Amino acid sequence: MRKTSSHRKKITKSLSKSVPPKSKAVHKGQTSVKELRNRISLRNVKQGRSKASKQTRVSIPKRKRPLAAKLRNSASRETRRADSKTLKALSPLRTASVKQYESAVKLLYAQEFEKAKTAFEKLIQVYGDDREVLERAKIHLKLCELKIAKKPPTPRTVEEHYNLAVALMNNGKYEESIEHLTKALRHSPDCDYVLYALAATNCLTGNLDGALNNLRAAIHLKPENRFLAQHDSDFEPLMQDSRFISIVYPERVTTPSR
Repeated sequence: MRKTSSHRKKITKSLSKSVPPKSKAVHKGQTSVKELRNRISLRNVKQGRSKASKQTRVSIPKRKRPLAAKLRNSASRETRRADSKTLKALSPLRTASVKQYESAVKLLYAQEFEKAKTAFEKLIQVYGDDREVLERAKIHLKLCELKIAKKPPTPRTVEEHYNLAVALMNNGKYEESIEHLTKALRHSPDCDYVLYALAATNCLTGNLDGALNNLRAAIHLKPENRFLAQHDSDFEPLMQDSRFISIVYPERVTTPSR
């Protein structure tokens, strides 16, 4: 059946009520068709710009190093070569300064403070250009000066001379040890332990006749010194000497048969 015209009118009226007219305002939260069109156009413009920028991008060649930089690098190479040549020329001088420094340090460790002080002063005067050696030499020089300032007082009694002589003998300073033992004997000529120490020091320095004479005197004053000498390594150079055997081992000496 065909719909009547009145029925058509009713349908058009209902549709007109459901669809809002164009002139009416858009509700909040809704986007108008015009705004959507603007957004789409802006997006297309941006995409077109990015494509154009990609297409127009040109690879820029690297800059060549200027002539001044090349000259500067070549000059630095020349200076490095010159420095190496000067270091090679200074190496013998450095070797000499180090050897002089080591010998001065050995004197310091041996408690030869006066000699070490002189050596360090000479080192500073001659090799002042070597900063490393110069700084260390100055430090050791101050140490020598402090040790010299704290030097023990001069011995006066027999015991003081004897104790100092034994300390010097243990450090290998035999000449100074003999000097103090001689001074002790001036105060007390019959001191057996001073004579025994003097005999041992004489033997270490190669004065075998002096060692035998002083040992004989020490045993004469105190026979117990004989047993000390039998086991004393200081008398090792005289162990096979008949004179030493006659003094230390009198029982081994045989009387001649008639």
